[in-house]
Amino acid sequence: MSKRKIIILSMTLIICIPIILIVLNSSKHYYLASFEGKVIDTDTKEPIEGAVVLVVYEKSHSTIAGSISYNVDNQETLTDANGEFKIFSKTVQSKKVSGRLRGDINIFKPGYGTLSHKRARAVGENKSWPLPNKFIVYEIPKLKTKSERRSNLPGALSFSKFPYEKQKMFVDAINEEAKSIGLSPYPVPKEER
Repeated sequence: MSKRKIIILSMTLIICIPIILIVLNSSKHYYLASFEGKVIDTDTKEPIEGAVVLVVYEKSHSTIAGSISYNVDNQETLTDANGEFKIFSKTVQSKKVSGRLRGDINIFKPGYGTLSHKRARAVGENKSWPLPNKFIVYEIPKLKTKSERRSNLPGALSFSKFPYEKQKMFVDAINEEAKSIGLSPYPVPKEER
């Protein structure tokens, strides 16, 4: 191989390798941890079957203006006859910048208190927030009055971060509770039904 060809090949590699690395690095893969546990009635300690468990994975990073967060993914499941659930780990791809990734767990069952990381005043809040890959027992109380049930409903739902299909069980359970206490269900975008 001539000296000229070696120089051209070397220059091509010097230019192409950084471009390839930038393209490959522009899309990050995130490992979403698993969550597992059991949901029980606060008073009776009996398992609660059919409670919706929704884990919202959120990425956050600091900027000069403060912290910025965005949703990476979410997963949901129902508790079984023993009140147990498992959200399996998975890897997702995102073009967002790196930062701190965490999973927030939300548990909802019509007629029971809501367990939600973001609502500190939620009935049934567990003081030890879920560590990924740890089996945790969550206690939620049976609500006795319509007033308790009404004040326990989560606030406005947003379908801009995740489509209805990614939180269908959670939204449907909330709408079931709203209807049973005489409230209008949350509207689901027509294209999402």
